Amino acid sequence: MELSFAELPQWAGIALAAGIAAVVGAFVGMWVARGRGDGEPRHEPGLEDRIDTPIGRENPAFKALQEMLRAKGVGAKEQDTRLREFASEYNVIHRKLRDLLPVGEGLADSQRQALAALEAGEFDKAITLTEKLGVREGEEGRRLKDRAAKMLQAGATAKIIAADLYMVLIAPENARELYEQAVDELPPTADERRAEVLNKLGTACYQSGDHDNAVKAFTRGLRLLEKTLGNDHPDVATSLNNLALIHYAKARYEQAEPLYRRALMIDERVLGYDHPSVATDLNNLALLYKKQGNLQAAEPLLKRALSIKERTFDPGHPSLVTGLKNYASVLRSLGRGEEAKEYEERAASLPPSRTESAA
Repeated sequence: MELSFAELPQWAGIALAAGIAAVVGAFVGMWVARGRGDGEPRHEPGLEDRIDTPIGRENPAFKALQEMLRAKGVGAKEQDTRLREFASEYNVIHRKLRDLLPVGEGLADSQRQALAALEAGEFDKAITLTEKLGVREGEEGRRLKDRAAKMLQAGATAKIIAADLYMVLIAPENARELYEQAVDELPPTADERRAEVLNKLGTACYQSGDHDNAVKAFTRGLRLLEKTLGNDHPDVATSLNNLALIHYAKARYEQAEPLYRRALMIDERVLGYDHPSVATDLNNLALLYKKQGNLQAAEPLLKRALSIKERTFDPGHPSLVTGLKNYASVLRSLGRGEEAKEYEERAASLPPSRTESAA
C-alpha cells in the first residue's frame, strides 16, 4: 500500500530522511558480515564513503522527495530546508542499506530490492522491504539466541559436574579449567550460580597452589553474592572466610583479619550467637591472632567457640575434638599448662564420632 502524505497535519512536514535513517538504523545491528555470494567482491570502505558528497537535484530519489513535498503543499522555504537535509543524508542512508548483509536464507534479494527502491525514490517500498527484512532476521536471531543460551547452560552444568568429580579425585588442576569455562558459559542473569562456581574455582586454584588466581576468583564470587543476596547473608560470610583463608595461607594477616571479623559479625547477626558457623568463625579469627602472637586475644575466642561446640555436637565429634585441642594449645602457650592438660585429656578420651565431620 502507498503511504498517504495528504493525511498528515500541515505542521508536521515530511521528515523523510530521518524516517528512513531510523528504519534502516534499527535493523543494521541485527546483521553480521558475510560474503555477498555469486562471486561478487565485498565492498571495502574507501575515501568516498567518508566524504558523503550531497546528491544532485537530478537524482531520482531527490526528485521523488521534491514531488512529494510539493504534493503535500509544503512551502518553498520549508521544501528547500527538507531537500538540503535529504541531499546531505542520502549517501549515509544509501551506504548503510548497501552494506546491510542479511544472514537469513533468501533475504539478500530483499536487501537488493530495497536498495534499488531507495535509489529510484520509491520510499514506501524501501521502508516496507527493510522493515520486513528486519523482522525476519530478528525473529530468527532471537530463536538462535534462545537455543544457544540453553545449550551453553547445559554445557556449563555438565562441566561443573565433571569438575566436582575431579575435585573428589583430588585433581584440582583438571577441575580448574572446567570451572573457568562454566563461569563464562552460565547465563548473564545467573549471578548466584556463577558466584557458587567462582568459589569452587577459587578452591581449585588454591589447591593447585595458584593463590593469586584463587584470590581473584573468591573476590569476584564475593562481589556477586553481595549483589544478589545482600551484605548480611551467610553465603557472603562463607565467601569472606574463603577469601580470608588465602590471605592467611600467604601470611597476609592484616588483609585476612577484617574479612574474618566481618564473617563473624554476619553469622552472629543472621544465624545467632550459638550457631556452629559462629564457632567456626571464632576459631578462624583466633588462629589468626595466635599466628600473630596475640594469644590474649585468641584465648577468649577459642573458649567461646569450644563452648558452642560442646552444646552443639555429640561427644567425639571431630569439630569438638579439634576445639579442645586448639584451646589446650593456646593455654599451653600462655603458660597455663595444668588447664591445658585437662582439655587435652578430654580430647583423647572422647568416644568415636557418631555424626558426620564438621565443615
